Amino acid sequence: MATLLFFDDWPLCVMENVRRVMGKPRYIPEATLEDPLTEGTWNFPFIWQDEATGKWKAVYCAAIPNGPRHAMGFLPRSQALMLAESEDGIHWTKPDVSGQIEKGFRQHAPNQVFGVEGHIDGAPILRDPIDPDPDRRFKYLFSRDGKQGMAVSPDAVRWKIDPSVEIGDYSLDSPITAFYNHHRQTYCISRRPHNGDRRIVFFETRDWQKILNRELIIHPDPEDPQLIQFYGMPVYRYEEMYLGLLWRLHCHPTEEIRHKGMSGGIDCALAYSLDGWRFNRATHQAFIERNPRGEHGGGCVYTGAMVVANGREVRFYSGGSKAEHFVDQELTDAALMLHTLRLDGFFSLESVVRGRIMTRLLKFTGPDLRLNVRAPYGRVRVQLTDELGAPFQGFSFEDCVPFTGDDLFWSPVWKSGLGAAEFAALENLHIEVELHDAEIFAIRGDFMMNFGWGRDQAPLAYTV
Repeated sequence: MATLLFFDDWPLCVMENVRRVMGKPRYIPEATLEDPLTEGTWNFPFIWQDEATGKWKAVYCAAIPNGPRHAMGFLPRSQALMLAESEDGIHWTKPDVSGQIEKGFRQHAPNQVFGVEGHIDGAPILRDPIDPDPDRRFKYLFSRDGKQGMAVSPDAVRWKIDPSVEIGDYSLDSPITAFYNHHRQTYCISRRPHNGDRRIVFFETRDWQKILNRELIIHPDPEDPQLIQFYGMPVYRYEEMYLGLLWRLHCHPTEEIRHKGMSGGIDCALAYSLDGWRFNRATHQAFIERNPRGEHGGGCVYTGAMVVANGREVRFYSGGSKAEHFVDQELTDAALMLHTLRLDGFFSLESVVRGRIMTRLLKFTGPDLRLNVRAPYGRVRVQLTDELGAPFQGFSFEDCVPFTGDDLFWSPVWKSGLGAAEFAALENLHIEVELHDAEIFAIRGDFMMNFGWGRDQAPLAYTV
């Protein structure tokens, strides 16, 4: 099944009286989890739902003091990994795992699962989708003593440092995030080129030993806010796309030169890619904004995890701090936070009274066609047209039974009685959607996009 989302106009060839609207994730205050060992600059969470038990789990970072205050004014810290659990991903508890963690690890709280001597800096962790070894299902990339290392775990509770992993002569500060790129069949480590050089670079590897490629992915441009820096970018796969949660540090223009780039608020913007390597900026605005001053997330929002919950909503979990970056390290100001978004709700196309869109040519491979639409007081109709835009008999707007309401998976029905069995047999077609006081978020179906000009052109999937 393919999914057309509306981050840009590429899937379309006609747009008439519609405007693109970026979704706004909703903050869920009751899902906030505080911990006195967390500190805003180091709290980068990862959250997932265990398929076997249905239980939600979180691994977030504590900040353990590690030496005297630096000459630039900040307190050195070392990361430690903490565990939380939940039945619904909203109401959290901190389990006592003291009897499960490996010997030799320093434990500062009963729910701490990892912590060692020396300065450790990394996270969020990676839940590896392809490693055949069950003891290496979870991976924590960290920097220690000038080298990149890795700890592995079967369950995110019992961690061991893998001494064989030393990913080049790089000493990178947190966050150090990674994802598996299914298109390139490699792991991509999303980081900065060097400490203090806050742009997004991918380090590519297959074996966690050798770096195959290192490339600058996102650099600030003239449309960005003044003196913006990119602090990190966790990447998650969504359908056949890859979405980057881009952390933007808004540096203070009048900051003392010795502290330049150390303070400022952080929010989360959105980037997207079809192949997990070439990323576009969705907009130059914040996708997940900071909360009001004084609240969690009022200083910084480090969005570290994206999860589709119950097949109906997208959840974004963040480490949110009250203070701005490195402003007040004495303040116990960091917490786990949750924002939610409607499924596919990153962008919608909204009608200006009555609008119309037409997809590029598609070739159906099966009978499924569903639309994510919202029209509580309007209506939505669909028609199928040939290469020249003429409606197929029985599949016109006039034949379509209008839809009013809100449905993530609406399947169009035509008065002609024709349906999936018939349109699946059509060679090349456009899907046209009429929006009357309505908006559309996605089109799903058993189809591939045909980028050719004629029927004899081979259809290509909407990926690269």
